[in-house]
Amino acid sequence: MTQPITINQRTAASVAQLVDRMQQAQETLRTYLEAVGAALDVPAGWRFDVQSMAFMPPAGESVASETEQESI
Repeated sequence: MTQPITINQRTAASVAQLVDRMQQAQETLRTYLEAVGAALDVPAGWRFDVQSMAFMPPAGESVASETEQESI
């Protein structure tokens, strides 16, 4: 089959609404994490890692161990 398979207007409206909600949630999360990062003085270029729930340095930079972080 090489023809597009379309969805009906009602389903398309639901999908569009869900996509809009997802984009709004992503923007809210991005803004929130930027505010948290600013409050914690996170250096530019660091990213938030959801798995560790921590701001991580750019790739290639080492991360201090928990013991080293506690002594800082």
